[in-house]
Amino acid sequence: MGFAHNPYTTQEMRPKSTSYSTATRGTWLHRSPETRSTLSWLMFVFAMCMPTVTTHAQSLATLAAAQEQKIDAALSRLKQQRQNIQNNQLPLVQELHEWEGKAKTLRNEVAKKRAVRDSKNVSLETLKSNLAAQTKEYDYIRLTLFGEYIADYQAALSAGEQTVYQDPIQSLNLLLEQPDTTETEKLRQSLTVIEQSLERIRSLIGGKRYPGEAIHPGGQLVAGQFVQTGPLLYFSGKTLEDTGIVEEGTSLQARIRTIEQDLAAAVQTVATQGSGRLPIDPSLGDALALEQTRDSLGEHLRKGGVWVYPIILFAVLSTVVAVAKFVQIFMLRQPGPLVVHDIVKFIREGEIDKARTLAAQQPQPAADMLRNAVDHANESVELVEEVMYESMLSTQPKLERFLNIIAVTAAIAPLLGLLGTVTGIIKTFELMQVFGAGDPKPLISGISEALITTELGLVLAIPALIIHALLARKVAGAMAHLENLAVAFVNGLSRKTVNP
Repeated sequence: MGFAHNPYTTQEMRPKSTSYSTATRGTWLHRSPETRSTLSWLMFVFAMCMPTVTTHAQSLATLAAAQEQKIDAALSRLKQQRQNIQNNQLPLVQELHEWEGKAKTLRNEVAKKRAVRDSKNVSLETLKSNLAAQTKEYDYIRLTLFGEYIADYQAALSAGEQTVYQDPIQSLNLLLEQPDTTETEKLRQSLTVIEQSLERIRSLIGGKRYPGEAIHPGGQLVAGQFVQTGPLLYFSGKTLEDTGIVEEGTSLQARIRTIEQDLAAAVQTVATQGSGRLPIDPSLGDALALEQTRDSLGEHLRKGGVWVYPIILFAVLSTVVAVAKFVQIFMLRQPGPLVVHDIVKFIREGEIDKARTLAAQQPQPAADMLRNAVDHANESVELVEEVMYESMLSTQPKLERFLNIIAVTAAIAPLLGLLGTVTGIIKTFELMQVFGAGDPKPLISGISEALITTELGLVLAIPALIIHALLARKVAGAMAHLENLAVAFVNGLSRKTVNP
């Protein structure tokens, strides 16, 4: 279908509106009959389709509502099904665990029956092999583990516990030495010792007291009571002097190391009353032993032997000389820088008395040198120079007097120390021939003599060497200053001779 003519033009287009103008309505009425017929037909078709579209939309809404109801019903059933599954799950799990326990029990019974069946089929050689392995294990426990444990236990016993716990250990040692003793008896006695050691450990946790005897530092054997807590062992005698810490040693008898009076009183309180405060020594007596090894200066020197005395003699002698020389040399004063100029000026002016007086007023040893130079000022310059040089030569020995004593001390002190070292080593070897090298205590005197003399020799030689160098430097400085004065004086006289 086509149209010969479009009745609408661009100019006739109007914005969309709910009403039309009069001109528009006029245009509709003036359409051609074919156009009006076609438009009427289209409007009729549209009017006929409108109910169908409405009915179709209503059908879709009804279907959606029905589907939603079905979905809600399905979700409700799913929720109910899940609740049912959850309610039935716990009984099933419990039943599963019961069946698993029964299965485990049955498997254990099967394993036991299989073990019985297999043991019946084991050969005689296998049984012998198992018996040999068990016997080896038993021997390792009885001979090695038990032996090491009992040896450590015996070594851990303090001197005070030896008399309390020694009997079971001695009984075990006797059983081990007897060839006819059965293994059962040995094992029973070993277990007895082990039980005793465990009981000892339990008793040491809270501390314990037991009677005994100990050796006083003076050598007397005194009776009293031991107080032990852990590794710390104390002894309480009748007096405070007999109370102290028990020191460890090679002797089977306990030895007392005295402590302060207030600490000894605390130990006696615990020993008599069973409770109180005890002094604690974390070093287990090593700190007290170290404190007792600290000697005074006199004791330290006495350990050095006979060669200490010549070293001390040289030390005293060099000290006295060093003090005297320090006083002499450091008390020296030098003339001012213009003194020589003034003396030469007086000589040029013929005032010899004033020059001699000014020279005599200067500090020694420059005064003697300048006075001798003034006395020979009218003579030749060479003679004046010789006179001043002679005065310097007489002054130098006075300043260097006794310095050689300090130098000799610095040289001989290490040699005396070395001599003492050799003597101490010889003494040590002599003591080793008598007592052997196992116990170091008899060798201490020889070692002390060998080391202390070397120490004293070096202590004396090092300061003596430094003091000698310092004093020699001061003497050289004083002589250099005198030489400068002499050169200045001679130069002044030389100018006087050239320019009379």
